[in-house]
Amino acid sequence: MKKIITIIALLGSTLFADIAVVTNPSNGVGSLDASQVKKIFMAKTKKFPNGKSVVTIDQNTGNDAYSTFYKKIAGKSPAKMNKYWVKLTFTGKAEAPKKVGGDSDVINTIKSNPNTIGYIDSSAVTGDVKVLYTVK
Repeated sequence: MKKIITIIALLGSTLFADIAVVTNPSNGVGSLDASQVKKIFMAKTKKFPNGKSVVTIDQNTGNDAYSTFYKKIAGKSPAKMNKYWVKLTFTGKAEAPKKVGGDSDVINTIKSNPNTIGYIDSSAVTGDVKVLYTVK
């Protein structure tokens, strides 16, 4: 029984790794809280707290980071997020975030634009990005 619990704990820790919400280091924003992250990624606000426009970057829907991020931040599965964006796009209220491949693609996109924000597995953080919030 102890072995089963240990295996489940190990699997859970890899399936639900910490997600770092990141931006360009020159952005000027020091940090965000969970509510601010949710508002930005659910298109409830289009600006950082410092007033700069925000460009959101999503990972591909099939990535673990995508599923984990939206489950923890918005309480929605990938299917529900897809419905959410279809509705907002169809009604003209918002556009879905730009989709890129994975962690390294998010980092490369953020390096070239200080107004971008995205999320990556916390183990992928490099000096090219600044962590604004960690989703646990």
